[in-house]
Amino acid sequence: MLRVSLTGPESTGKSTLAARLAAHYGTAFAPEFAREYLAASGPHYTPEDLEEIARGQVAAEAEAEARAHRVVFYDSDMLVIKIWAEHAFGQCPEWILRRLNQQRYDLVLLMGIDMPWQPDPLREHPHLRQQFYDLYQRELREQMANFAEITGDGDRRFAQACFLIDELLRTTSQPTPLPEKLMSAPAAHYTLFSPSCRATFAAHGAELTSLVTSANGLEYLWPADPAVWARHAPVLFPLVGRLPGDAYHHEGRDYKLPQHGFARDQVFDVLRHNPTELVFQLRHDETTRAVFPFAFELTITYALRDSLLTVRWDVRNPATDQPLLFSIGAHPAVRCPLLPNETFEDYFFEFDHPVTLERHLLQGGLLTGKTAPVLNDQRELPLSYELFADDALVFKHYDFTRLTLRSRKSSHFVRFQFDGFPYLGLWTKGPGAKFVCVEPWHGIASPTGEPGELREKEGILTLEPGQVFSAAYTIEVG
Repeated sequence: MLRVSLTGPESTGKSTLAARLAAHYGTAFAPEFAREYLAASGPHYTPEDLEEIARGQVAAEAEAEARAHRVVFYDSDMLVIKIWAEHAFGQCPEWILRRLNQQRYDLVLLMGIDMPWQPDPLREHPHLRQQFYDLYQRELREQMANFAEITGDGDRRFAQACFLIDELLRTTSQPTPLPEKLMSAPAAHYTLFSPSCRATFAAHGAELTSLVTSANGLEYLWPADPAVWARHAPVLFPLVGRLPGDAYHHEGRDYKLPQHGFARDQVFDVLRHNPTELVFQLRHDETTRAVFPFAFELTITYALRDSLLTVRWDVRNPATDQPLLFSIGAHPAVRCPLLPNETFEDYFFEFDHPVTLERHLLQGGLLTGKTAPVLNDQRELPLSYELFADDALVFKHYDFTRLTLRSRKSSHFVRFQFDGFPYLGLWTKGPGAKFVCVEPWHGIASPTGEPGELREKEGILTLEPGQVFSAAYTIEVG
């Protein structure tokens, strides 16, 4: 049975939508016990009252589950009580936190605050809804929950929720049960859906292969034309850029590793797949050890919320006695132009504030040590093929975290958000190539010269045994 929770700040339509969804799907829902409790006891409460409310919510959920068919809905959940308790009393009881960690919903609907506030004697914070919404969003992301942000009026919220639930019911009604870990065939593709977008991925390379808006069927991602550039959005791991001679030294031995590493040509396992989230994983084996003598576990999570795709990497060092040395980066290619009546030169990159940039020049994929100016206190970078005549634009330690690809002839855009990435590349193949890549990196190409020690390479990250490195970026289309 599918479990769908509705969560979020006060006066966002949780109760109304839960009841409407339960009626639509002919099933039961667990009402918000806090409302029943406070209606009887009054609007003032103590920490002990919150614990009673939590116990009552657990009981209501169990009762609803016993009566439900195929899917059960929860109006409120333990996350509401956690945020409520921490705001009101500065802490949340441990047993509620444990219960929250144990609870797993197939889908969480995070209710947006774009509905008018409805006054009610039991509601407290009309001016803090944005603050609370941000808290819910952060908690759900940290939990890696499968959640969708629901917005608009009542009918739009109902339609969004039904779309997601129908997709969830469809994918979980397949006759073959899903094991904990799926071994995928090289040609396997997986799709995520939202009311606004459809994103498709290949198990080969854990690569995003398509990103289409539902309203107009517009494809935003480069189709990987093999006559030009045969990739869509490769994951760069365990190396970003090129090594001199494609070689490096480590602990007295010489190794060969191709540009951008090997992950983009490996078949990933699929750990989880539902309509809005897909989790891939790649682990070391004898083949990877031959060129990269480290134990590693690379987990890539894709989450689609409306028209926003979030890409998260988690790199873990499973070794007990050896650090893991690596780099990781993104290389998504966007169609440019997007529309038939446009040209590459109609497009430009828009920065979130005026920037001054210099590029680090490449020769044969290696850094020369030279730089050249690109922008001087400007917010726009006009595109031309001449701009990329000397290979990619490589930036180090820049001061912006958002970059938007825009057209001067249409309102379509692609926005990238990449907090915490020290390096960035912009690239296209050359004249006539109808794409442009935006590449946030944790790593960078080596300088020209002879092969060197991997641990001394610029941009190499070090993970001690048991440690995890995490990074994320987003792609938004419109």
